[in-house]
Amino acid sequence: MVLAKYEVEAALFEEKQAISTGRLKEDNPLDDSEDFLSLCDGCRRGDLKLCQERIQEGVNINARDRFDYTPLTLVSGYAVISQRHTAFKYNDGF
Repeated sequence: MVLAKYEVEAALFEEKQAISTGRLKEDNPLDDSEDFLSLCDGCRRGDLKLCQERIQEGVNINARDRFDYTPLTLVSGYAVISQRHTAFKYNDGF
């Protein structure tokens, strides 16, 4: 079933209202703590050790940064870039 634009907008508005009143918990809350930002930085750089340390410390891996990225989004971007770099490096004889 495909919803019309106004139906989607109405549903998103209702969800936002429910979150702001406390009736619904936001799945991916904004987190600008130093530990979370450190986790995000580790995900961007592919630093597995740092990521493991932050996760073991209990950092919320479902949170999002101020750019609306989650750690999973960031580490996925790192993986794609690394894969392309490796393919380029070995396919062009470098």
